[in-house]
Amino acid sequence: MDSEIEPTPHRRYIKDPVHDQILITPRMAQFIDSAPFQRLRKIKQLGTTYYVWAGASHNRFEHCIGVAHLARTMVTHLRDNQPVLNITERDIECVTLAGLCHDLGHGPWSHVWDGMFIPAILPDEHWTHEEGSEMMLDYLIKEQGIDIRTDDVTFIKALIAGDPSRCKRKEKRFLFDIVANKLNGFDVDKFDYIQRDSLAIGDPIKLQVTCLIESARVIQDQICYAYKDLDKVVEVFQTRHKLHKNFYNHKTAKAIEYMIVDGLKLAEPFMHIAQRIRDPEEFLWLTDDLLPEIERSKDPNLKPAQDIFKRITNRKLYRFVDMKWVSWEDRDAYEQLVTEQRILECARDAYYELPKEQQDEMDEAWKEAGLTLDDLTINDIKVEQSMLHYGMKEENPLDYVKFYSKTGRCHNALDGESSTLRPFVFAEVLLRVFTKKEEFHGIIQAGYHRIQRDTPHSPGDAPETVAVKVAEGGQPIPVSDHTPRSTTIGSKALMSPPVTERGLPDDSPPTSQDLTEPSGSRSISRHESTRSISTIPDAEHSLATAATLDSTSTVPSPEIPNKSPKLSTPGAPASPHVPALGKLLSTKSSWISTVNRFTAVDPGHGSPGQTTKPASKKRDRSKVDAEDKLVTGTIPISRRTRSSAATLPGDREISPSPIARKQARLG
Repeated sequence: MDSEIEPTPHRRYIKDPVHDQILITPRMAQFIDSAPFQRLRKIKQLGTTYYVWAGASHNRFEHCIGVAHLARTMVTHLRDNQPVLNITERDIECVTLAGLCHDLGHGPWSHVWDGMFIPAILPDEHWTHEEGSEMMLDYLIKEQGIDIRTDDVTFIKALIAGDPSRCKRKEKRFLFDIVANKLNGFDVDKFDYIQRDSLAIGDPIKLQVTCLIESARVIQDQICYAYKDLDKVVEVFQTRHKLHKNFYNHKTAKAIEYMIVDGLKLAEPFMHIAQRIRDPEEFLWLTDDLLPEIERSKDPNLKPAQDIFKRITNRKLYRFVDMKWVSWEDRDAYEQLVTEQRILECARDAYYELPKEQQDEMDEAWKEAGLTLDDLTINDIKVEQSMLHYGMKEENPLDYVKFYSKTGRCHNALDGESSTLRPFVFAEVLLRVFTKKEEFHGIIQAGYHRIQRDTPHSPGDAPETVAVKVAEGGQPIPVSDHTPRSTTIGSKALMSPPVTERGLPDDSPPTSQDLTEPSGSRSISRHESTRSISTIPDAEHSLATAATLDSTSTVPSPEIPNKSPKLSTPGAPASPHVPALGKLLSTKSSWISTVNRFTAVDPGHGSPGQTTKPASKKRDRSKVDAEDKLVTGTIPISRRTRSSAATLPGDREISPSPIARKQARLG
């Protein structure tokens, strides 16, 4: 008699473009097959980025399923490899549901809603999409009649917030590192959206997620990773910054964001959109479909909002004017310096400084559009500062990730254990200016540029700089307390790219002054003072004169005029090193390069142990040529046999090898 075969239970899968086959458990299906979760199908994952990259049409729906899959994979791996952790089926289920429901509270166009619109309409609310996720989770459980313990719901909410203190009972702390890691930002949420977003945009980034999950271990109640995977961890933070810099903050996507927010603000008095965030039944219908709802409305009060949305359809967008990268520490100063009001004032001043002919041309162009200069208002200008960082603002997130080795040690990565090719600054600000009326683009740009030249009226308007005198030898002389401090944004130094806080050596070859000074003496903290070094007048003439002397002669050091040091401002690059030509030329053994003429070369520059023999009285020509080849084109003046004078411009250079010299003669 044939044995009966038990029917296999029905297993449900979703084919995902990133993670392939994803198993949907019966518990997950209870949450997925509900109106609050299906609502996520109508919310674009990247919001207005879809208007720039046509492939970025994916939604929060698939992202949440992907995060749930990775969360379950991670916690299951920890249970199987470390039984001592006592991870239960309840832990696996709650972590999986936290990944599934972590974005239930996202509003229309994702972060445009909670990051721009709600703060503009309800500045005192401080509402976040995490708060909305908790509200919609409660609503989902109630509407679906899901049988789940109150402690489990509290645990899921705490996992979404990444805050173990919200739990009434003691939970395993390392479980809060999986979905929303507040210690270092290294979690499965990033594992999913980095790959999913880049794939949709058309520039796929493949993270080694499987390797990272297999590498995860719990040590000291925190998820740690193997030292061999350190570079893979760094790659996650780097790619996060890349996506924000190149895609999420694209200028066109940002312009459309401002247009959508302006349209919603015009519709708010009549539709009361922002008031729906506290009512889950009303919030259920707040999706990207809000825009077509306004567009098809017959209410004449919505005509101004409809006009803005029509501009998006016809691609008549707010126009980008100008931009600047601002160092993290200067962001507050720039927020005060570059404002809509100040750009407006400077734009009007720039107009009246134009020649009469140019004013007439601009007036004629504005007249064709039915505008005049008086129509330019502060509402036509938009200044934004976008913060770009590695996930923890100005801090290096790698400092908060722990790694373990085969010996059992577990600590943060030390110097020398990770690549030294890494940034010293982990956050920056992208300052951009937009105009809502394309006709005023030129005059607004002129106003923005004028801010660089104008001097602020009070010291509080600009970052403070300190004048520092430089003594002989390069040591700074601090300014006394009675010396007046100066503030300026008139120089181009303030608008130059930011520099790092650490004093770095110059890329130029070392000079004699560098050799005599103690290490680090030429580095001055940008927060304390800045200085500039005056160049030596007629330096080429001094070198040419020195080159005509023999090796036994000494050349007096040229006097450097005592000029007042120039003022510089935060964000300006350090002044380039100027070789101490006086000290260099006064040495006994002066050196002249035969490749780069009239360039001072340090005698110790080159391979260690590579020295030249003293000049002898009797030498044949072949030895001279061979020795010339050893020093690779750098010959002491005392060894010049043809003439004691240096090579002058236009002379034939001495051949670096006898072979080349012979070929030249044969030719």
